[in-house]
Amino acid sequence: MNRKKWISVPVMLLASAWLVGCSTPVADDTLHQGVMRDLANNVMYPLQGELATEAEKVKTSVAAFCDSPSDATLKAAQDAWRAARVPWKHAEVVRFGPADDLRLGTAIDFWPVRTDSIEMAITAAPEPITAEHVASLGTSSKGMPALEYLMFDPIGGNASILVSLGGADAVAKRRCAYARAVAETFANDAAALEAAWSPEGGGFVDQVAKAGTGSTTFVSGYHGVSRVVNLLNAALQVVNENKLAAPAGMKTGTPDASLVESRFSDHSIEDLRHNLLGVEEVYLGRHGEKSGNGLTVLVAAKSPAIDAAVKQALTDALAKVSEIPPPLRLAVTDHPDSVTATHAAVRTVRIRMNTDVASVLGINILLTDNDGD
Repeated sequence: MNRKKWISVPVMLLASAWLVGCSTPVADDTLHQGVMRDLANNVMYPLQGELATEAEKVKTSVAAFCDSPSDATLKAAQDAWRAARVPWKHAEVVRFGPADDLRLGTAIDFWPVRTDSIEMAITAAPEPITAEHVASLGTSSKGMPALEYLMFDPIGGNASILVSLGGADAVAKRRCAYARAVAETFANDAAALEAAWSPEGGGFVDQVAKAGTGSTTFVSGYHGVSRVVNLLNAALQVVNENKLAAPAGMKTGTPDASLVESRFSDHSIEDLRHNLLGVEEVYLGRHGEKSGNGLTVLVAAKSPAIDAAVKQALTDALAKVSEIPPPLRLAVTDHPDSVTATHAAVRTVRIRMNTDVASVLGINILLTDNDGD
């Protein structure tokens, strides 16, 4: 567990690089500082704790299934996996700091899943298969997508998994041992992420909460807010281009269900919904029973009309996601209009974020990995 304060050289370099890309801070930084403080304490850090808690349940339930395979223990493990997706998909829209610098984000959720890498890793793994060994593997062989591939079968259903993973033969036992090690590695990574954010651990929550009031990562609340707006813009672009446009074949003309996120569990539409709910939480500054200042207070102070338009765009996008006939892996071919409509609605949210919000707050939107696609 990383117990050092979050002031490593890589972070400082990232912070410096970030500052170069930002405009001149505002004259009065007080409200921006309040937004960063509340987002850190009410939204971002709680999500890390929730992910760690749910990941531990995944580890426990997968181990219980491997020790006593049954339809009931398999469903419990699958339910735990689905529950862990919720805090992760909310947190994913503001993935920065330890998730990127410790490479925990890709270790937890690298997709589209590469089934050939997972099968090769199972074959090549030493006996006994340990979490330490899985942790040493590349991101395509571990994390939540690898576990999903092993625990869900959209064609054969749980009857198939009870044979491939829960059978009494040596092959099934080896696969379950690998799944158990993947689940333990996921729990370890989620715990490490929570520890890096914790005030008693890496202290990254304080770097965010104290933007402009002592943070070495963000010299002002304005710079922190700029980073958050850019993160939301990048997340919305990933949702639009990687999670909707690519599998729907909007550029190639040919739908490709293998590019659908969470296609084995058919959790894809829920993933989309929770990504958008994550954006909404950051914009509104609330999570669960916690609430405070979000981006909305900054935008509303400058332009109530833009603030209302952003909220409406989020509501519309969430409605469109709910209108996609599940599962998404079939909808990309059978109901392309619903996917196209959702893509358009999410695009509207992104335009509101990277033009209206950025403009009214005086923020520069930087290029993302997907720009130019």
